[in-house]
Amino acid sequence: MDDRIPHPLFIRNLQAGQLRETFLVSAVASLLAVRFYLTLTGFPQVGGRGLHIAHLLWGGGLMVTAVLFLLAYLGHRIRRIAAIIGGVGFGLFIDELGKFITSDNNYFYRPAIALIYVLFVLLFLQLRSFERHLDASEEVYLANALVLLQDAAIHDLDPKEKTLLLRWLRLSGQAGTAVLGNVTEIIENRRPDVMPRSAFSRWVRRGRRDLHRALRSRWTSRAAIPILLVRLVGGLLVTSVLTLRHGGNLADVPSHVPLLVATAVSTFLALMGLIRLPLSRMHALHWFKRAVLASILLTDLFVFYYQQLGGLSYLAVDLVLLGVFDALIDDQHRRAGSPSTLAGEGPGGE
Repeated sequence: MDDRIPHPLFIRNLQAGQLRETFLVSAVASLLAVRFYLTLTGFPQVGGRGLHIAHLLWGGGLMVTAVLFLLAYLGHRIRRIAAIIGGVGFGLFIDELGKFITSDNNYFYRPAIALIYVLFVLLFLQLRSFERHLDASEEVYLANALVLLQDAAIHDLDPKEKTLLLRWLRLSGQAGTAVLGNVTEIIENRRPDVMPRSAFSRWVRRGRRDLHRALRSRWTSRAAIPILLVRLVGGLLVTSVLTLRHGGNLADVPSHVPLLVATAVSTFLALMGLIRLPLSRMHALHWFKRAVLASILLTDLFVFYYQQLGGLSYLAVDLVLLGVFDALIDDQHRRAGSPSTLAGEGPGGE
């Protein structure tokens, strides 16, 4: 009788958490950016003579492009690019929701923003739940290590990738040894390398390195948390005043109650981070990151619902804060020698 554990039908991508965040943030950013552009330019129409090429079609084209990239190329680099392109495409696509849920094809149907928000949150929660209920087996670690080995063979192996690759190889256990032999020892003895690049590629790489160093600097760390707290607590106070001024009636169109709830959720997550900060800096940073993600996925959409152009300034601040807390979490894992967030445990993985 064969009592071996059957191989999984689908192999989990251990870096899906980062890709999911990239997709959702790109989608929200593109949705708000296109609304900003259309408002600024008076809602022009591409076409003429009875034709109108809606940006839903451009969004569909970008999503198809992302899928074709994934089908045509190997490696994690193309996944990151596809996540950005697909996210931008989805944002353009879902922005036209009002046209398809109203009998008069009303793009300006105001509740559409709230429905879009619900879709984003449900998508985020569904993907998060999917990751939480999947335990990685040795075969999964082995498969992900092989993908990273592809990138190392074709491109290079920087220090972060080397640390992650060694972790996955060790966790692949007997499955990894059976397939790859003593490759773990070879990788351990191999120095991280960077292949020769063009002048433009070197300039881009140097710029990214300088940016990451700036995001992880001491002054950035000291400034990010107060800015986040002032941003959220200040927004909560302002929204509370507006809600009281309008009576807090949910049936009232200009009611700010949904925005108040969304801001309160983000503020609560940030305060949890502040409480955890003296006990565990790592856990506190994850709570702050959750607060920023909640602000992007919830608060910014409602701010845009009420203020239109004002939503972009909030989004810009939140995107910068998200980059800062991502860099600080990555730096903490480097110091602890445990690159778990790089392995795709997603936001808040502890």
